[in-house]
Amino acid sequence: MTMNENEEHAFDEILRKLQARNDSQALLELRELAKRVEDPWDRAWLKYNETRFFVEMGSATEARRCLEELKKALAFLVAPNTPSDGCELDASIGLPMLAGHAEIRVTTEEGRVTEALRLIEDFVSSYPKQLSLSEFKDLSEEVRTLRGFLLAGMGRWQDAKRFLEGVNPPEAWKAQHCYFLGRCYYEDNEYEHAKLKLLESLTPGLPSSWEGQAHYVLGIVEYHLSDAEAARKQFELSLRTTDPKDLDDRIWGWLETTSRAMGLHEEAERYRRMGGDSSRGFKPN
Repeated sequence: MTMNENEEHAFDEILRKLQARNDSQALLELRELAKRVEDPWDRAWLKYNETRFFVEMGSATEARRCLEELKKALAFLVAPNTPSDGCELDASIGLPMLAGHAEIRVTTEEGRVTEALRLIEDFVSSYPKQLSLSEFKDLSEEVRTLRGFLLAGMGRWQDAKRFLEGVNPPEAWKAQHCYFLGRCYYEDNEYEHAKLKLLESLTPGLPSSWEGQAHYVLGIVEYHLSDAEAARKQFELSLRTTDPKDLDDRIWGWLETTSRAMGLHEEAERYRRMGGDSSRGFKPN
């Protein structure tokens, strides 16, 4: 970047407002700053940040619009067929790399998982030199974490585990990282590791829509660790924190099974009746 000291200070202020969730004001000031800077590379870099802001806000449509504007700007700045393995910190390499990163995030926000995974594979193979630098360590860790999330979301637990183990996720993603890694361990029958990670995931950082599922899987893990009381507690927590439309019908069978294991036969019968047809033939696994 070639922005002067005042422009850099203005950008730092914008970041602080965004972190404070003053999104509208931050975006307004970002666009005003982009009008003031003279260097087209700086304007492209600010457009990259605007794209990321919209991704973080969950606005996929606006993020895609910004991304397309960024790509058009880079088409004028970067010579065709510029190799991606040139000088690591050259703007003609770095900014297209950031645009590639933005496209991964936008495509993920749009819910196009297969396409996002393809983009990640292309990204890491195109920019190995850049991603090995300390300057891009956070970005590299983010992409690796996201790759694990996407694979886990597809039920590819073994593949996801390879990327989620040993990665240092962005602070805002730590709870989700613990949840998905816990799920990977559960699917691999590593119940002690699964328990530790699932318990670690249950923080305010975990999306509320995932909390019930975390308790549910943790209940199964506790059952396999021969702690029926702890398992029953987790299933009850899942029942309280899961939207009824998202409840796994097998939860009634689990509640019945763990209640019987504790000698709570009246409770077990109550859960059997509540489960109805879903409880018939239930077998813990």
